[in-house]
Amino acid sequence: MKREVQNLLLLFLGGATVKISLDGTFVRYVKPSLHPYLLAAGVVIVALAIASIVADIRRGGPGDDGHDHDSRPYWLLLVPLAVIVFIAPPALGVSAVGDRSVTSAADRQRTAFAPLPDEDAPEVALLEVVQRAVRDTEGSLDGREIRVTGFAVATADGGSPRADGTREGIDLARILIICCAADARSVRIHLDAGRVALDGIAEGTWLRVSGTVDAATATEQTAFTPTMTVSSVERIEAPENTYAY
Repeated sequence: MKREVQNLLLLFLGGATVKISLDGTFVRYVKPSLHPYLLAAGVVIVALAIASIVADIRRGGPGDDGHDHDSRPYWLLLVPLAVIVFIAPPALGVSAVGDRSVTSAADRQRTAFAPLPDEDAPEVALLEVVQRAVRDTEGSLDGREIRVTGFAVATADGGSPRADGTREGIDLARILIICCAADARSVRIHLDAGRVALDGIAEGTWLRVSGTVDAATATEQTAFTPTMTVSSVERIEAPENTYAY
């Protein structure tokens, strides 16, 4: 690879990293806590590229080792960088939802959770709902109406089946990021409509759902997916950051 190509690739890579760090789209790829490291890495890469370009200019060019290098294939490396900079792929959504549990054997060790906030239908993160259903020895979900937010996942009509193979109704899901999008997994609860009509909700629709969760339904047979009996449902806009952590 010619030095000119190396330098330009470094410059574009660093520039793309800085760009997504500054405009906030980096959360589609990594956790927010990694933001300062990502920005610093991008700045360092840009600085290295500029320093190398300046050094080549001062000595009259990048030099020639006597061989004719074909750098054309390396320009293809610019394609993913251009996609990040100009197209900005969307965050993972319905297509990334699977039936694999986010609860490992170690996670199933039961412990006492703090009580839920003393208010009507407190907002509880979807991951916390699953953790409380599986692990809480205090039964903090029992008889409590809560609100959860996520996107609808169809399990009927060819949709994503639950771990127990059933396909009735819909689930509510979030994409969980441990470190980056490469290790993404889905968190989901099953929605029991009760007296609320859930028909006509398109897959991927963001919802704020109120209801009560039956912790006893979070079993190994259901991949620790608890069932919520719905009392109300509201369609909402997708949040700026759609991932759970």
